[in-house]
Amino acid sequence: MKMITTVGVGLLLIFACIGSVRGQQVSLGVRGGFSGTTAAWDGEEPITMDWNSDFHIGGLVKADLHELFAIQLEAWYARKGTGAEFTDADAVADYSVAYLEVPLLAKLRIPTGSAVRVSPHLFAGPAVAFELSCNISGIVMGIPLDDDCEAPGIGIERKTTDVSLLFGGGLEIQMGPGAVMLDALYDLGLRNLNDDPELPDDAVKNRVFMVSVGYVVPIGGR
Repeated sequence: MKMITTVGVGLLLIFACIGSVRGQQVSLGVRGGFSGTTAAWDGEEPITMDWNSDFHIGGLVKADLHELFAIQLEAWYARKGTGAEFTDADAVADYSVAYLEVPLLAKLRIPTGSAVRVSPHLFAGPAVAFELSCNISGIVMGIPLDDDCEAPGIGIERKTTDVSLLFGGGLEIQMGPGAVMLDALYDLGLRNLNDDPELPDDAVKNRVFMVSVGYVVPIGGR
């Protein structure tokens, strides 16, 4: 039920965006690719956070408000998390969370000349992510662990909605009826996801680097 609700929120936002930019050039697209994920940790217990390899995949709607400026609303299935090594304890763990993430990006094209089919761009904007699932695996005091974050004996106290700032750049290459997108993105988590009342001063925030490939096709407008 939670997944259906969050997907519905993402779709409603996309439809609202399309309706608000009638008369502009509107394009639809898909994207997906590699994600390198970790977390920033600030707490009393010494923990080493490692990078994990994961992926993201989703769709987008883009509205060209000017020849050099566009807004882009996206909805992704994105996996985030980190590997953690507890320095003062015999424990290592991998923490993996799946989100529905909805970024709203302002996109600035860099002029290259009308005859050039390759268009570089920069973008930045906020994103909100809704947790769909959470899993933790590893070895604690020699005992293997692989379970849901809500399982008895685990019960990780966490916030299930994240807020972040996403920025990066890339290229659009005209190909066929649309354009191929090649992007590099950094997803900077702004919200402390720790929700443990016994450790109120501990902070953990998502950090994600993404390399993404997509394709956009104009569907209407000028």
